[in-house]
Amino acid sequence: MWENMKRFYICLGILAIFQLPITPETETGLSASAEVKRNQFDLAETGLIEHTSEVKRGESLGSIMSEWGISQDKIHLASQKAASFVDLRKIQRGNPLYAYTDSIKGTTSFIVYQPSVERFLVFDLRDSVLVHEGVFPVSKISRTASGTIESSLYQAVTDAELPGELAMKLSEIFAWQISFFHLQPGDDFSIVYEDHIVNGQSIETDIEGARMNHDGKEFFAFYFPSDSVSGFYDETGHALKRPFLRAPIEYTRISSRYSLSRFHPVQKRYKPHLGTDFAAPTGTPIVATADGSVTHASYTGGNGNYVRIRHNDVYSTGYLHMSRIANGIRPGVRVEQGQLIGYVGSTGIATGPHVCYRFWENGRQVDAMRVEMPPSEPLSELLLPQFTQIISELKPQLTPPSTTAAASAVVP
Repeated sequence: MWENMKRFYICLGILAIFQLPITPETETGLSASAEVKRNQFDLAETGLIEHTSEVKRGESLGSIMSEWGISQDKIHLASQKAASFVDLRKIQRGNPLYAYTDSIKGTTSFIVYQPSVERFLVFDLRDSVLVHEGVFPVSKISRTASGTIESSLYQAVTDAELPGELAMKLSEIFAWQISFFHLQPGDDFSIVYEDHIVNGQSIETDIEGARMNHDGKEFFAFYFPSDSVSGFYDETGHALKRPFLRAPIEYTRISSRYSLSRFHPVQKRYKPHLGTDFAAPTGTPIVATADGSVTHASYTGGNGNYVRIRHNDVYSTGYLHMSRIANGIRPGVRVEQGQLIGYVGSTGIATGPHVCYRFWENGRQVDAMRVEMPPSEPLSELLLPQFTQIISELKPQLTPPSTTAAASAVVP
């Protein structure tokens, strides 16, 4: 009987054990509180002390590592392993820098350098040197923004706390439709753009659709993505980008226009002036107004430092009085529209810093401000349905705001 009772109590004990609640410790051997926390660079935080700073003038990663007690052998090895990512001798002043030291030993375990907002380089210095590159995730957010011009487009954009680059992009998109030096108070704009965000910071913006109201007339631009014909188009499917830019520089005024009889300020006599003078500070970048091949790039007497570009069998352009010609610009080189070719100056016969822009049509110099340029090719009939769909999605978002008293930005 006692044997039967012993067996009964033993069974009850076994059943009680199986009825005990199972905790994370009994299930995995680790408690939730023991999970390893990792920082933004995917480094385990346990046992590390973070030190943040910025690269200072004259510093290299080698000198920084030396200050943190890293041996010259390890620095040399780190330099070799990082060569495909960055030159340790040429890091940029002001970029973020992080050092992680062992909380017990005090030795430096990791150094992290950020060459850009979205990229970082991790140097693992604990034993043998390991180097790897990381990239922060990029969030893409569709935004709308609108504003009213009071003094300038740039001011309206920055007043709305938008990236200043959007003003430049708008002026480039509508460069042939609108003279941005003649905007008037009360002109307004609205845009739809994609904002690229890394760690809460905007690193890039891509305009998808835009509207400008200037002098009572509306202008629209819609981006059409395509491997062969990507770019901005108006509502009818015609490209906004023309074969030639209006001017080779960002200028403030035209100091002298094309004329068959102009009084020359230096030579003190009347003679033809077969170009357009754009006044600008010395050193202002000069760009090619269209694709083409450089046929002349040197100093030539009264023209000073001078570049001439042949665009096709019909058109050529010239750029005079440069302070200097850009590196790599020489006869035979192909250039693209908007590519840097030189800098504003006053070399040759000139009274002040400017670029004299000359334009040849079929070998004859003509007025670049009046010549009728060939229109850009429209989208093909095959692509128009896809483009129409883009317009139907974007145009309602570009509807003028109900009040235009001040610039504003709206995030959906």
